[in-house]
Amino acid sequence: MAKSSTSTLKPLFLAFLAFLAAVCICYYRTTYFPLYLREEVRVVPDHRLAEILSLDHRGFLADMYFIQVSLHSGSLMWKPLKFQFDSDWAYGMMNVITDLDPKFHTAYLFSGMGLIHGLNDVKRARPILEKGMAVFPDNWELPFWIGYDHYNYLEDYETASHFLWQAFQKPNAPKAFLSMMLSALRESGDYERALAAMQVLIAGTTRESLKSVYQAKLIQLQNLAHLQKKARDFKEKFGRWPERLDDLAAKGLIDKIPQDPYGMTYRWKPDRRMVVMEPRKTTP
Repeated sequence: MAKSSTSTLKPLFLAFLAFLAAVCICYYRTTYFPLYLREEVRVVPDHRLAEILSLDHRGFLADMYFIQVSLHSGSLMWKPLKFQFDSDWAYGMMNVITDLDPKFHTAYLFSGMGLIHGLNDVKRARPILEKGMAVFPDNWELPFWIGYDHYNYLEDYETASHFLWQAFQKPNAPKAFLSMMLSALRESGDYERALAAMQVLIAGTTRESLKSVYQAKLIQLQNLAHLQKKARDFKEKFGRWPERLDDLAAKGLIDKIPQDPYGMTYRWKPDRRMVVMEPRKTTP
């Protein structure tokens, strides 16, 4: 019995000693060799010099540079706040990387996905993504990320709708971003394309309750598109934009302002030269 008890305690004792040794080593290391962080020296090499240094292994050097940029971006998750993302260096490096390896598809995508640390990064990412679009003309992801970034970060709906529409036209483009594209098209006043997007949504819907909601929104977009077209006709005929939608009826371009299926009211916005909708004002 005593022998059995001893054989049971021995592994526990050894485990305790191992744990104690690990604690002592950790304490010694952190006390006498504390972690010291400092800013790296970062330089964007000239792409011609980088090509010479690559010794005809441009793809390999592009991979090494890409890892360097990825580590700089990802390490900010655990570094103190005084360490900030170096946007100029990171995007300068991504430009060199895609010069070294023009078919580095992941690098183009990463510019618009993983490297967005601030609003100005959206503007830095755009030319790199557009460079990728020239190399991969049938790829939907590259224009999508330009549109996504401008929609979510800058609220630049005109640019967002332009690139999201391009992405939607590409082969094998998914319909998952159709609602976002529809919102961007509507916000930018491109009601004709918004109508086309809504028709695709309706065609892909099997739920009758949702289809009825989409049908009402389709009528709403038809009204907006019709009024916007008549406003352009007004401009062509009279050399100026209307001051209000009532001007369209007064000049005989429409019979009356159409009824909105949700009770909204349509209004002409002179500063944007487009028809918008807003809640109907009620008298108290």
